[in-house]
Amino acid sequence: SWRGGCMSKLQIHVHQLEAIDTAVAAGQGVLLLGAHLGSFEVLRGVGQRHPPGPRVVMVMYEQNAQRLNAMLSAINPMAEQNIIPPGRMDSMIRVQEELENGALVGLLGDRSFGKEKVQSITFLGKPALWPSGPFRMAVILRRPIFFMVGLHTGPGKYEIFLEQLADFTEVERDEREAVVHRAMEKYVSLLEKYCHMAPYNWFNFFDFWQ
Repeated sequence: SWRGGCMSKLQIHVHQLEAIDTAVAAGQGVLLLGAHLGSFEVLRGVGQRHPPGPRVVMVMYEQNAQRLNAMLSAINPMAEQNIIPPGRMDSMIRVQEELENGALVGLLGDRSFGKEKVQSITFLGKPALWPSGPFRMAVILRRPIFFMVGLHTGPGKYEIFLEQLADFTEVERDEREAVVHRAMEKYVSLLEKYCHMAPYNWFNFFDFWQ
């Protein structure tokens, strides 16, 4: 992936940034769900649209923070990058506070850890296990959640895609499971779509279907 400061020499095209712009302008916190796909660092080039921009926060294990840090800098490269480790007693409370203050909260959605709840959804022709935690967080906190990826499509060329997965601002309790499952299926479908579009951008190097 691209590393360095020569962003002006790259050709970058951004798709559907308007949805994020709208949320940012309204001071509404948004969840951004990424994957082990594409170049996170090139997304920094988009951040200039939002000076000084919203606060950017990551929900992830601290040792894995570097890549998502770069991806979320697409929205606001000048902001202080903050990390909320998952699985702690106060993790959900901290995420809620950040969202209420208009922050963009990002996390990766294509790998489960430990005893995290998962669902089996077919990916590239074979069943795979996907963590439901990010989606359950979004539905409990009643927030919209977006898929975010940046693909290298040729020498010096990048395509950045933002697509809304679901808007959980108004979901009844008895609808949660069905709504979460539909959002997860859409996430997997989008990841599959972009893996087909740029297969060499996928870098999830472990036995994914195990």
